[in-house]
Amino acid sequence: MVASHAVMQKTPAETVLEVAANMEAFAEQGEWERVEEMAEKLRAAILQVPEAKRRSSLHAAQRAIGHIQVAAVAARHDVTGKLSEIRRGRDAAKAYSSTY
Repeated sequence: MVASHAVMQKTPAETVLEVAANMEAFAEQGEWERVEEMAEKLRAAILQVPEAKRRSSLHAAQRAIGHIQVAAVAARHDVTGKLSEIRRGRDAAKAYSSTY
């Protein structure tokens, strides 16, 4: 079998799926700046999909965004919890130091 040197180009719909998957991966890693960068790429990729075939790409993007929203809420809760712990620790240290 002879290896083909032709470069296989992705269809616009495949690009949408790839960008959406990358966005989800970055969200899971907490790389929110990268998620924002990918959002612009996702929008551009969706616009490249022929209108007649765009519906499935939009659904894929919507699923990815739903997963990203869940990750963002979880990250926010994590940060909020850590900030609460810091405040409690600071308040406890202040109370302790004022009693001695």
